[in-house]
Amino acid sequence: MALDGTSIIVTGGCGQVGIAIVKHLQEHYPTATIAVVDLEKPVASSSRFIEKVTYYAGNITDQRIVNEVFEAVKPVVVFHTAGLIPQIAKRLNMHNENGYVAVNLQGTRNVLDAATAVGSVKAFIFTSSADVVKGDSWQDFAGVNESIEMPETFDNPYAKSKALAESFIISSSTATLPTTAIRTHAVFSADDNNLIPLILSAPRNVHLGPGNNLYDFTYAPNLALGHVLAAENLLSVVPAEASDPLSAAGKTFFVTNAEPVPFRTFVTMLWAAFDATGSSTQAQGRAITVPASVALCLAWVSEKIARLFKKEPLLTVKDLGDGFAQRWFDNTAATSVLGYVPSTSLEQGLKETAKGYVIGREGL
Repeated sequence: MALDGTSIIVTGGCGQVGIAIVKHLQEHYPTATIAVVDLEKPVASSSRFIEKVTYYAGNITDQRIVNEVFEAVKPVVVFHTAGLIPQIAKRLNMHNENGYVAVNLQGTRNVLDAATAVGSVKAFIFTSSADVVKGDSWQDFAGVNESIEMPETFDNPYAKSKALAESFIISSSTATLPTTAIRTHAVFSADDNNLIPLILSAPRNVHLGPGNNLYDFTYAPNLALGHVLAAENLLSVVPAEASDPLSAAGKTFFVTNAEPVPFRTFVTMLWAAFDATGSSTQAQGRAITVPASVALCLAWVSEKIARLFKKEPLLTVKDLGDGFAQRWFDNTAATSVLGYVPSTSLEQGLKETAKGYVIGREGL
């Protein structure tokens, strides 16, 4: 098989996408040797620690450290999942264009430069985002595919940084070091520190807007499957060139659960999954729906007050746009080229997430 006995590096391997990739690799390719690069090494008692993985502590913005790790591991396959996302950026006070560019663009350059210099890498898979095609936070995407062009301007520095990084990775693909990018959207799992905590912390019985906009979500193990299939393709399809319609080289792919549901439906399913575990933090009750126009006014006021006191607003107009817009994507290319078919349904993924989320936090 393509990855048996292969040396692999996963950057950001302590994040939910990286963890899902490592677990998938260990299950399907037990003879592969896996190294993880992240800001810190997880302690053995942590839910993010995985046996038989070699961990390296380092920031991808430090070229020297990245080079040292690549020289030590000499990987054949690189899964580059490390990146700065908005929720983490806000906590680190890096929620600005410079912060995102430093990690998402320059960090990505550092990783690809190290992969090129070491000379052993034969497949490079970049974790991108569906946000690379989003110039406006209120923009609708209803079943769009990879033919959609990137916008010239962005209203969000995160989206811009991921678009720049993806463009760099794809344009750098060669026959000897082929690259590909996996675009995903709204990733969740038991190891999620972003979407799930955000929804659980919001008032359960207060809904903003109608919530009937179709939305794509992605269970992390399904996303891991897409990444590994891309690696298998780059290693096995010859020539590994963009001109070959069967090759993933030099191409981008939307990979989600391919199961769009109304946004409100997902939230309801999530709470039902947590109710079933007996761990719900908020009681059920009569729902209150705030009309979109009222929610928009509240967000505008929230931003004004936050700016006055030099604080981060609780809710922004852009946040509302991202929550109200249609956001679902065509996975046809991932299916036809990579052979991607989600292995876990949205409902089952949420059940497994709720169960694992509770167990993981009981062990903290």
